[in-house]
Amino acid sequence: MKPIVTSLHTIIFLGVNLYVFTTVSAKPLTPDKVRISSRGIDQLVASYLKEKKVAANPIIDDATFLRRSYISINGRIPTSAEARKFLTDPAKGKRETLVDTLIESRGYKSQMFNFWADLLRLNTNQEKFGLGWHNWILKSVENNKPYNKFVNEMLSAEGLPSKNPAVGYYLRDRNMLLDNVSNSAQIFLGTQIGCAQCHDHPFDDLTQKQYYEFAAFIGDTSYKSAAAEHMLNRMTEHSMGKTGAKPRSLAKSFSKKEAKKLKSDYASTFRYFKRNSTSTDSGKTLRLPKDYKYNDGKPGDLVTPQTIFGEPIKLTSTQDKQQAFADWITSSKNPRFTKVIVNRLWAKVFGRGIVRSLDDWSETTRISHPELLDYLCEIMKSSNYNVEQFLRVLYHTRLFQTAVTVDEAKSSGSYDFHGPLLRRMSAEQIYDSLTVLQEGNVDDLQNHDIKDKWENYVKNVETFFKMSVPELIKLDKTVDNREKEIYAQRSTVRKLKLEIAKAEGTGDTKKLKTLKKNLSSQYAKNKQFIYKNGDDTITMLTVQQLKAKGSKAALRSSQKPAPAKPGTFIRQFGSSDRAITNASHTQASIPQALSLLNGKTIDALTYKKTALARGLVQNKSSSTRLEHLYLSIYSQMPSEAERQRYEPMMQSSKTIKTLIKAMLNSKRFLFVQ
Repeated sequence: MKPIVTSLHTIIFLGVNLYVFTTVSAKPLTPDKVRISSRGIDQLVASYLKEKKVAANPIIDDATFLRRSYISINGRIPTSAEARKFLTDPAKGKRETLVDTLIESRGYKSQMFNFWADLLRLNTNQEKFGLGWHNWILKSVENNKPYNKFVNEMLSAEGLPSKNPAVGYYLRDRNMLLDNVSNSAQIFLGTQIGCAQCHDHPFDDLTQKQYYEFAAFIGDTSYKSAAAEHMLNRMTEHSMGKTGAKPRSLAKSFSKKEAKKLKSDYASTFRYFKRNSTSTDSGKTLRLPKDYKYNDGKPGDLVTPQTIFGEPIKLTSTQDKQQAFADWITSSKNPRFTKVIVNRLWAKVFGRGIVRSLDDWSETTRISHPELLDYLCEIMKSSNYNVEQFLRVLYHTRLFQTAVTVDEAKSSGSYDFHGPLLRRMSAEQIYDSLTVLQEGNVDDLQNHDIKDKWENYVKNVETFFKMSVPELIKLDKTVDNREKEIYAQRSTVRKLKLEIAKAEGTGDTKKLKTLKKNLSSQYAKNKQFIYKNGDDTITMLTVQQLKAKGSKAALRSSQKPAPAKPGTFIRQFGSSDRAITNASHTQASIPQALSLLNGKTIDALTYKKTALARGLVQNKSSSTRLEHLYLSIYSQMPSEAERQRYEPMMQSSKTIKTLIKAMLNSKRFLFVQ
């Protein structure tokens, strides 16, 4: 097919390919359709470049393509063996084969999990639901769940996280319903509506009343468990002699105050469910705020659900508002849902979105490549929102194989995609690449603590809800007694710490030594107490926080609790704290430089037991040692000039370590070229 040279040709080509997409059922794209789609993208890009009289960047060599593909698709650099295998492969179609192999690998799933975790602000150790949501996202990625279904399941979720872990999306912003609505609009519709929570939007055609009408779809959401409340009522009635099949009013022998106290005492057994579940409260409504000051409503007015753009929803009296909200957002007819995700994924692959702002679309947003954006949307829809297949199309384009653009993109205006933008690796990509140098390919290693602890929690919750009322009352007494012991132990520890501080102040070394010994003994008793009493509801209904490693073996960043702790290597290099969506960055800093020069992570790579060091030992000659270093770190063979300069350094372990550090601190390693 000839390149497109005019707008008319663009329209004809686009129309032909849209026909191909819309006349087939929504199934995974066949290899032929992938090639047709990739070619269509390239021809649209070529048309724009020709119109602007901009030359496309040249095709990169095999070594650069290899490294770019591994980092972009797999989230890490290739091992020395993987690099050598590709570079010595004489097959003509090896680039296409590499892309298909990588996108079906566990490494692809690893880096896609990081992508979603960053976008959704996942916090693994957040209360009880965090680990469940982590597992749910991980499983969704592993099963390549369609994007529209993935989002719909989160937006429509309610109940206990042990039954429906997707409810973690709402629990992430527990008791901040309006903030959650703003986040949903930003994440899934690329629209920032938060300003309208307090006043009419200053830069967009959105009023405060429209904001509240949009939030009204989930305005009856309550952060509590209906199942736990039912069990609590049963326990209270049982203790008051009311054991009938249906709940009845409080017995006359109990005053309201006594009955309330009894229920409050039992409520401590269910406190883990009070904040870790959602339900629909038919008596709960959303109203305009008390300080509402516009003419289209009065303070305290009841608001009814309305969409903020696109097709309005006609709700029936029996229709689930939350489900209607989820269906409207994820509809293929929604004017922004598909556009926003294809723009995000395009930015992920090429370094910049077709629309520069990924999170701030509006009616006035200027789209410089509208035909390309529409074409990408049709690809996504035709694949039934199969993200894996959509990315496969992008990675098969000629554009992905062109040299990077080193010119900094303008913050506004159009951008001509004559090549991907030069970018530094993300924090996770750097960490996972260093893990490759330390351990080799660890893509298949998994943190089983993440799955096992969640499954154990789910099992215990199921057991808990199957208990009889007498068993629950007995368990409640056990919980109360154990809590008293725990509080007593904590009090003892606090007193010992105060005495230690006083002893340090007075310089009484003899007393200080005795007090520290007593404190260590108390800590040991606490651990033993917890170990012996691990079957009651305190441990049954609490997911223990995961440690950073979760395993003695080195694991990829996706196998660790999110977010990484402050001060860790990943956080130093810009990994998100998950406070807001897409908070990760690639900005340089002094701690990063110090870490690369003198940090433990870099120093560890020169140890004898690392994969990098083992390869050096196995290669005896200076020539093959240098090749091993270059293939491991740069994914390519050294040039003749580099051989002459660096081979003499391969005879000394000291100079080898110096060269390794220099290579790891180079832009050639840190940037995706």
